[in-house]
Amino acid sequence: MWGKSCTFAVVFLYSIEMNKVFQVICAVAVIATLGACGSNVQSNQFTINGTVGEELDGKMVYLFNIEDQRNPKDSALVTDGKFSFSGTVDTAWIATLLTREEMVTELFVEPGTIVVKYDSLGGTPLNDKFYAFNMNLDTKEIEAQMEELLPEYYNAPNAAARAAVEQKLDSLYEMGVKRLLDGCWTLYHQNGDNLLGLYAMRTIAKEGTFTYSQFDSIVKSASPLVANDKQVQQKLAQLRAIDATSAGKHYTDIQGIDSKLSDLIDGKLALVDFYASWCGPCRAEIKDNLVPLWKKYRNKGLVIVGLNVWERGDAEARKTAHEQVMSDLGITYPQLVDSTLTATDTYGVNGIPEIMLIGPDGTILARGLRGTAIEEAIKEALKK
Repeated sequence: MWGKSCTFAVVFLYSIEMNKVFQVICAVAVIATLGACGSNVQSNQFTINGTVGEELDGKMVYLFNIEDQRNPKDSALVTDGKFSFSGTVDTAWIATLLTREEMVTELFVEPGTIVVKYDSLGGTPLNDKFYAFNMNLDTKEIEAQMEELLPEYYNAPNAAARAAVEQKLDSLYEMGVKRLLDGCWTLYHQNGDNLLGLYAMRTIAKEGTFTYSQFDSIVKSASPLVANDKQVQQKLAQLRAIDATSAGKHYTDIQGIDSKLSDLIDGKLALVDFYASWCGPCRAEIKDNLVPLWKKYRNKGLVIVGLNVWERGDAEARKTAHEQVMSDLGITYPQLVDSTLTATDTYGVNGIPEIMLIGPDGTILARGLRGTAIEEAIKEALKK
């Protein structure tokens, strides 16, 4: 949900790497995670001919394997709005074309001549199919509407106004994701034993909503290519962690820099907020709800713990960012800084804020709380 997570999404990036808002709406771009899928081309030679516009003249375009975004495979200078790569390829792989400022496109490196233009991609079997798939999604109108609403979200004068914009963004986002998932399921069912199917399943895993048992069943029935994929297995592990820390289960302790979560919450009704200083929705939730709720319920049996995760930079930079956000937002409730960087893995969190309510006996009462639902859950718990 748009206002409910700060997470980097591939199709409609809300905000994040938050990477659950650092991410704003990017152009609809489905990042393929495909590799080889057969080709009738006998030669293993490939050429990439790109046209990006003369405004990029003099800049470098870098060719990355999507599995290694740190080390480019090759680079080319843009001249007269064009660039070119060539080489040999025995097994097709998915690539990302980047300048230092932005992504140009993603494509398949496979035998043949691949043509990259402003609004098209093709020339080889995989790239033709990839382009056709993306064109069939037809999500540009949804993207444009979301972009128009972003200024309203950031400039909302109060929590109620922000919530109203979030509701509109949520609706548009869900519409776009549904369209994407419908297309990916069709693609998967038609290509479950090849890497088009793997691409589809990776997208389904990223954007879909599943319980652990549901996704486990899908993986068990998938081809080895899909079932053994690293990203698919990571999703399965995340859902397993969510299941183990779902409502009704006992919370799992977390080691912080100065103390453990158990030191702060055992025997108390506790609201635990996974957040980061740079996360827009996190800051809004803290300002609009958590700080006021702390003042209102701190003497009625509630403790709030801010669980700081995903801060950027080295230890000193993370410490400074954490101290600054506490000052900026007037946070006075207890803080726990994740020292092992495993808290979100333990709870299967891939978007922040993630707010959960834990009972005095350690039972998780609710997860994924946002907005007015937070106080409603607190009131219900205090009745018991």
